[in-house]
Amino acid sequence: MRYEETIEEHAGRDRWYLDPERCGGGCLADNGPNAFDLVRLFLGDVRVTGATVRRDARGVDRQARVLLRAPSGAEARVVLDWSRPGERKTVEVRLADGTVDRADMLAGHREFKGSLWHEYVGVLRDFTDVLAGRRANEPDGLAALELVAAAYAHEGAGRPRIRHRPRQEERHA
Repeated sequence: MRYEETIEEHAGRDRWYLDPERCGGGCLADNGPNAFDLVRLFLGDVRVTGATVRRDARGVDRQARVLLRAPSGAEARVVLDWSRPGERKTVEVRLADGTVDRADMLAGHREFKGSLWHEYVGVLRDFTDVLAGRRANEPDGLAALELVAAAYAHEGAGRPRIRHRPRQEERHA
């Protein structure tokens, strides 16, 4: 699984993605849940068995490689990169019989950020289907966030430390 892009192109003039106090994490926190959800779609429940995270001078994780393993023994490697020129989102699946299937998740989306609109439409459709009772609320997004936390913990540095900013009502109490 690869989620690679130049984050500055996506963030535009607002660099909040690159401010740990505002965003809470880098490529692992941002793209990790999407990639981990897709891995879980193929493998079911997985656990983090390895993580390598590279940070910039501000401490923002710009690159991460996360190894995951399912109880069946199936493994996944997730590559996240906010410093890659251009954009690439791909998945490659190797089956037990040696067959390899690949998919370019940006195929058919020629305009910059064009795939995001497709993704958001799907997210909103799923959300309304769950609210209307047309489908169960699965897979649970919390599992993907727990994998993000586990990858940060596996890295050794833990989750980026974010200073608590008091809410307006706390400042005047």
